[in-house]
Amino acid sequence: MIRDSAGNLYGTTATGGAFSATHIDGEGVVYKLDAAGQETVLYTFTGGTDGGMPFAVIRDSAGNLYGAAEEGGVGGGVVYKLDTAGQETVLYNFSPGQVPFSGVSRDSAGNLYGTTITYPWNTGTVYQVDTTGNETVLYSFTGGADGGAPKAGVVLDAAGNLYGTTWTGGPANAGVVYKLDVTGDETVLYGFPGGAGGGGNPWGGVIRDSAGNLYGTSSAGGTSNAGIVYKLDAAGREKVLYNFTGGADGGDHGTNPLSGVIGDSAGNLYGTTYYGGTANAGVVYKLDAAGQETVLHSFTGGADGANPWAGVIRDSSGNLYGTTQGGGTASAGVVYKVDTAGNETILYTFTGDGGANPLGGVIRDSAGNLYGTTVTSSTNQGLVYKLDATGQETVLYRFTGGADGAYPSASLIRDSAGNLYGTTQSGGDMRACNGSGCGVVFKLDTTGHETVLYSFTGRADGASPHFAGVTRDSAGNLYGTTVSGGTGNCGISGLLGCGVVFELDTAGNETVLYSFTGGPDGGQPYAGVILDSAGNVYGTTWLGGLDSTGVVFELKPVTAAPAH
Repeated sequence: MIRDSAGNLYGTTATGGAFSATHIDGEGVVYKLDAAGQETVLYTFTGGTDGGMPFAVIRDSAGNLYGAAEEGGVGGGVVYKLDTAGQETVLYNFSPGQVPFSGVSRDSAGNLYGTTITYPWNTGTVYQVDTTGNETVLYSFTGGADGGAPKAGVVLDAAGNLYGTTWTGGPANAGVVYKLDVTGDETVLYGFPGGAGGGGNPWGGVIRDSAGNLYGTSSAGGTSNAGIVYKLDAAGREKVLYNFTGGADGGDHGTNPLSGVIGDSAGNLYGTTYYGGTANAGVVYKLDAAGQETVLHSFTGGADGANPWAGVIRDSSGNLYGTTQGGGTASAGVVYKVDTAGNETILYTFTGDGGANPLGGVIRDSAGNLYGTTVTSSTNQGLVYKLDATGQETVLYRFTGGADGAYPSASLIRDSAGNLYGTTQSGGDMRACNGSGCGVVFKLDTTGHETVLYSFTGRADGASPHFAGVTRDSAGNLYGTTVSGGTGNCGISGLLGCGVVFELDTAGNETVLYSFTGGPDGGQPYAGVILDSAGNVYGTTWLGGLDSTGVVFELKPVTAAPAH
């Protein structure tokens, strides 16, 4: 998307919009999203002479939008302009066999620049469309050493030179980064080797900094043939900034991180992975500001624990604290400490009666006491525990599986008075969620007395705040997510709805801030949310997004209708 000075966002969709017998999925729209999250469809493509399946747009100082569409026109797509009244003008019609695969760039004179892939799809062009709609082919790729099949657009420098990438061609047929000067002469700045070294087959284009360095990604190549992030200096020297592994980007050091990271003042990041390490039982890792990973501890799956589901917290001395779901003497998990030298200390080993299989992490008070939850226990409904600085466990509350909730699987938060707040997966209103209850938000005071602040019904208010605890603002309001419920329809595993973001005031009144649809906005937020000082809410979803693989979202505070 692009953004104007008022904070409005503009973008396109490849499908949706108007549906017809010949275009049953729709041909896409151009939309505007205002600062309150309200969408306005500025234009709906028909797939006819106006085009269809549009790529990204750019905007001029008068508010007109420009872009290219892959379909429609006379058979090869179009370059179009959309004025502030939503009136479309086709600026240029591509001939069949010449297909634009990206958006356009614009110079100060109003000329538009872009690329096409041409039949037999291993060649292509760089084109200019002037303000009168005349097209000039600035360069035609041969598919050989000069590159072929440009799937991304171009960027311009102050002198009018163009920079871009091709998907194929070059010395290894793995694509190139090229420069095209104002006379149409091409220079191959870098030819991707396609192997472990420098990446291959760049789908995206490049960005350029003030020093003339170019930055981009390749979809293949690198040490795991899963692509790279690269920098290309003005002399054409490539530096691989990051190698993707093709998995959870932990390689043999750790895979499947199920939690996020924390950072220190030096820019280092700390986290855990569920698998990987020397025994494939997970690791605690550190990632420095240069992207260098250090495995601080590799779990063996034995007495030291196995498979950490949650992340870590850090004290002022740099020690890390966390939990593992498995391992320990009873295979019921442990609470551990890892010091700055990477030495692990087992603070507590769960046995069942004192809780088992913690999925949430721990929080720590100023006296060094740790607090957490386990998803099961001797009553098999889970509990809340406290662990003092000597490793002595106190069970603060055992859930019964009834109205008080069942299966707490998220971390807790604590207020200045020592009260604890959290969620359970099920229990609560036993008429809901097939008689199992849809979960609760609870408060536990310093005497161990539980108060159910809210019971989810499984309808529009949400259901099952799975691994998501709550966040609290300075006024005492609580914020969280549920993995199902709401007004959306994900249709997965029989779940009703795609989840919600909710707010709970100090009187226990719930407000649904957003109900996910399972589409581009995401669906099934398994994790909780964080807040900034302005009241914006941030989180992630498990599903939805452009590739149905989840999104990172921001939710802005509103006074009328919910916004996303």
